[in-house]
Amino acid sequence: MARHRTPRRPLFRRRRDDLLERSFRPCPACSHDVHVFADVCRHCGGGLELRAS
Repeated sequence: MARHRTPRRPLFRRRRDDLLERSFRPCPACSHDVHVFADVCRHCGGGLELRAS
């Protein structure tokens, strides 16, 4: 079989990044994702409160 016809496997597989997913939360006013340490939403300008977890 020719080399170019063999199925290619990716060298590096992308995995779900839990830390990245935990770094964002939805804005209560506009539902866009904002960083957990943000105090103001970039999209709507609404104030956000920091939550301790």
